[in-house]
Amino acid sequence: MSIKGLLACFALGSVLLSTGAFAQEVPALANAKDDADRARIQTLIDGARQEGKLEWIGGFISAEHGAKVIEAFKEYYGLDGFTVEHTFAGTGELITRVDQLLNAKSNTFDVVWTASWGWYRDLLDRGELMEYRSPEYEAYTLSDAAGMSVDGYWVSDGYSNSPMFNTEALDRLGIEFKGESWAELLDPKLKGLISIPDPLTSATGAQTYIGMVKVMGPEWISGLVANEPVRRAQAVQATGWLATGEIPVTFSHARETYSLKERGIPVKLTYPKEGVVMQPFAAVILASAPRPNAAKLFIDFVRSAAGTQAVQDAGTLMFFGRPGVKSPDPEILPAWEEIKVVPMNWDEDATPEDIEAVRDLFRAAGMK
Repeated sequence: MSIKGLLACFALGSVLLSTGAFAQEVPALANAKDDADRARIQTLIDGARQEGKLEWIGGFISAEHGAKVIEAFKEYYGLDGFTVEHTFAGTGELITRVDQLLNAKSNTFDVVWTASWGWYRDLLDRGELMEYRSPEYEAYTLSDAAGMSVDGYWVSDGYSNSPMFNTEALDRLGIEFKGESWAELLDPKLKGLISIPDPLTSATGAQTYIGMVKVMGPEWISGLVANEPVRRAQAVQATGWLATGEIPVTFSHARETYSLKERGIPVKLTYPKEGVVMQPFAAVILASAPRPNAAKLFIDFVRSAAGTQAVQDAGTLMFFGRPGVKSPDPEILPAWEEIKVVPMNWDEDATPEDIEAVRDLFRAAGMK
C-alpha cells in the first residue's frame, strides 16, 4: 500500500475511534440498552474527557475503598488518564466545608456522597442541587419503597448501626447476649460495657436513636443511659475496644464486622427483631458542579448494576437500594429485603428539631 493509502487508513481509524465505532472496547457502551442510550453515554464520555477531572467529597466510603471505586469507574467508561479526586470527611466537617464553598460562590466539588437527609433537603430548597434523572434510578426500587429517593435528585443505598459484640469477651464475663432485641442492651449486667455513637454530636447517630424511640419508646433511651454507655467519636474507637474485649458491645455495621472477623476476632453482628434504621446514603450533583458531564457519568456508574457491585466489591459492605448486589458474607450482610427496617419518614422524622428532641431525651436521662 502507498504512503498516501496508509495515511488515509490512519485518518479513517482516528475518526472511527473518536465517534465510538470501537464502542465494544468500553464496557459502558457495550452494555448500552439501545442506540439512543449509546449516543447519550458517548456524549457524556466526550464531555468528561474535555473536563478532564471529577471531584467527589463524601463520608463512609474510605480512601482505600474509594480508590477501588474510582479505578472501576474509569475502566467502565474507558477514561484512561482521567483524574478523580476523592475527599473523605466526617458528616459535620463535610457539611461545613461544602457550605462555605457554596456561600462563597467558589465551589470546586462535583459530587457529594454522604448520609445527611436534612442537609440535602436544605440544599435542594436553596437551589444548590442539580436535577438529574439517571436512567439507573428506575432500578432503585428498595430505595423508593423505603422513602429514601427524591425524584430527579437522588436515590439511596444504606447502612445501619446494629448490635456488634465480642462473643468470647462476653462469655468470659458470664454474660449471655444474643442481640436479637434492642431490649437486651438494657440488661444491668452490661453496665459500662457498651459503646455508642455520641447522640449529642453525631447526626447519623441521632437518626438511629430517633428510629429506636419509634419502635422501643422513649424509656429505652433512659434504660440505655442508665447502663452508662461509653460515647465514641469515631467508629475506630469502638472497634478497638471491642477487639480487646475492654468494651465488648457496640453499635456498628457490616464493614467493621467483616474487617474484625478477617483479623480473627470473634465478633457477631445482629439485626434485632424490632428493626434497624437504614441510613440513606445518597450521592448528589451540586448545581454549581464545575464538571457536570463527569458528575453524571459517576452517578450513572455507582447506580448501575456493574457499578453497585464494584462499590460492594471495593469493600464498602453496604445495603444497596437496588436488588441483586451480591454480598461477600450474607450472614454479616444479608440482602436488604431479608432484614426488618424501621419505617422512617425522612422529611418528618429526621429534621433538626427531631434530632434536638432525641438529644433532649438523653440529657433528661442524665447524659451531659
